[in-house]
Amino acid sequence: MKKIGLLIGILFLTIFTALAQDIKEIDGIYYKGDTPFTGTYTVKFDNGKPKIVMNLVDGMKEGETNVYFQNGELNEIRSYRKNAMDGTWVTYNEYKVKVAEARYLNGKKDGKWYIWDDNGTLIYELEYTGGEKTGIWKNYDKNGKVISERNYAVK
Repeated sequence: MKKIGLLIGILFLTIFTALAQDIKEIDGIYYKGDTPFTGTYTVKFDNGKPKIVMNLVDGMKEGETNVYFQNGELNEIRSYRKNAMDGTWVTYNEYKVKVAEARYLNGKKDGKWYIWDDNGTLIYELEYTGGEKTGIWKNYDKNGKVISERNYAVK
């Protein structure tokens, strides 16, 4: 009798697992079954820690998406609006030091961008408008002194 119960339990678990609907991404839209998914979607590393945690609305990325290192530390904060890059993106290295900050508007680079070395020293200051290079781009040495500049005129 115990063997039959165990067999039924295994069969039930197999059927339940087969019927469980995973979220799948098709052409940039996330679906649960045939329906665009709304909610928080988490992709995990093999060790069970989150790799990516994103908010989805009607199958599209919306708001903040967090990307993690395998040890569970935060690597990136991304921002989306209707699946397009939109807002501030921040990147950290494995030592929790901010190494990049970028801005997007409607899927295009837009605004000030900053890049720091692994110690947190600013090395580049850049600017974009509507995806085009603009403003004065600066490169700094390890002491914070400007070592080069380039002026990109707004078209």
